Amino acid sequence: MNLNRRKLLSWFGLGWLASMLPSSLIGCSEAQPEASSPIASSESVAAAPSSSFKAIGTIAQLDKEGSLLSADKKVIVIRDPQDAKKVVAVNPTCTHKGCTVQWKSADKAFVCPCHDAEFTASGAVKEGPAKTPLTRYNAKIENGKVLVNA
Repeated sequence: MNLNRRKLLSWFGLGWLASMLPSSLIGCSEAQPEASSPIASSESVAAAPSSSFKAIGTIAQLDKEGSLLSADKKVIVIRDPQDAKKVVAVNPTCTHKGCTVQWKSADKAFVCPCHDAEFTASGAVKEGPAKTPLTRYNAKIENGKVLVNA
């Protein structure tokens, strides 16, 4: 077989493309949601370093408004319906289509305004179409402030 430089470079280019195909296909596939949230459910708030907690608002604001939404809209905080001395923090982005859920205190549920998906106060799916729970974060009350580790 008579190979000149142009043919040789063509073969190298074809080999390179063939070797990149599997990784390209993986990169283009739909991402699967991770099974675990940023915190383990058994992890306590005390286990997280306090320096990583950020203030979202005050207890007075939370009690007045019923919920607190962080400035970047990545965390929503409510009073824990099971224990009023505690707070619950979740990511307010609906896992179905990405709309921002709202806390409905009368129903004790986060409700998506786009498709009526409902989540419990802890972020678990209560009613579809969403199938994945909201991401939950460590949260605490300290010196009248609501702090979240997100």
